[in-house]
Amino acid sequence: MRFISVLVLLIVSMLGSGVSAHTADTLTNVVYKTSQAGKPLSLDIFLPDPNPVSKRTPVVIIVHGGAWVAGNRTLETLYYMRTLRKALTETGVAVVSIDYTLLDKEIHFPDPVIDCKDAIRWVRAQADKYNFDGNRIGLWGGSAGGHLAMLAAYSDDSKWLGDERLANFSAKVSCVVDNFGPTDLNALLRTDAGKLTVFFYKTFASKLLPLRQKVIYALTGYTLEENKDEVVEIAKEYSPLYYVNSTATPTLILHGTKDRIVPIKQSKELAKTLTKYGIQHELIKVKNGDHGFNNISEQEIDKIIAETVIFYTEHLH
Repeated sequence: MRFISVLVLLIVSMLGSGVSAHTADTLTNVVYKTSQAGKPLSLDIFLPDPNPVSKRTPVVIIVHGGAWVAGNRTLETLYYMRTLRKALTETGVAVVSIDYTLLDKEIHFPDPVIDCKDAIRWVRAQADKYNFDGNRIGLWGGSAGGHLAMLAAYSDDSKWLGDERLANFSAKVSCVVDNFGPTDLNALLRTDAGKLTVFFYKTFASKLLPLRQKVIYALTGYTLEENKDEVVEIAKEYSPLYYVNSTATPTLILHGTKDRIVPIKQSKELAKTLTKYGIQHELIKVKNGDHGFNNISEQEIDKIIAETVIFYTEHLH
């Protein structure tokens, strides 16, 4: 424990110093597949510099958030993401940040998770070209991206196949880092809400009710009012909590105690289930952190990143 504590302090001091040991080589707008809707999907690659040719490089794939309907793979606009990317490449890890199919009135699940699993397969398929180590791949996801990363990590390798050209490659990963991602969609969306709860929404939170309805339709293609059974069934099918078993992937969970979008209870239930099956994991509760950790200091972000790097060091090096 003392060694880990010293390592955390060392990484935090490096992050806070603003001194970079080296600069990562970057390749942008690399198309990794064509979506189910026929659109090209791209990713950005950040390689360690120097990128050692004597041994393969472990990879962390970044899955962005945005409520499944928005967001993109850009890492440089947020302190958290650009500092995480820098910390990983400086410890010899390649970072691959992906776009995936966003949901709308016509596109629903499972398209986004298919894309995430194809991105993992693509990394393996391109291992020789970029010197990737196909046996050392980790996932990182935030919010909706955390949800997708967990689905990809916990689900069976044969589930949600996509691009036929990638089908012969595995989508299994060594570990996953989940930042405040939903784990049980029925609980998150309150699909079991009775008339009194709906009345409360209409009366005291009128803006939340249509938002909830839009998210449910985007995810499932159904409305709760007309097709409740289908909504509940699909929401369960795409809830990472129900894919955890004795073969699940080691998991680091980070969640703010003041998250009003995805309650921390979602992560507590995940940790409880991981414990039940004996899966190595840790839940870090970020004191007073909101959804996205937008209200905590850069120093606190640095500590979170340090813990994340230690987790990847343990499972990818």
